[in-house]
Amino acid sequence: MSLSMGQNSAYVNNIENGKALPSLTGILYICEYLGITPSEFFDMESTNPSKTDAIVKDLKRLSNEQLEIISALVKELLKNK
Repeated sequence: MSLSMGQNSAYVNNIENGKALPSLTGILYICEYLGITPSEFFDMESTNPSKTDAIVKDLKRLSNEQLEIISALVKELLKNK
């Protein structure tokens, strides 16, 4: 994947190949380019951070009773995994 993000292509290539690390500003540009938050960028446990974020946003709109139902469902799904 070659991201230009307004950066020198050699600089981006060095980051892609592990020869250099991006600055904090560079990481923020990468996140913006990918349409993700820095938290999502560094979340090594999530396999689909965009989907997780969308679900969390929806969950915040539910009542306590609805959240209890979702919680029970998630626990059941994990138990049967």
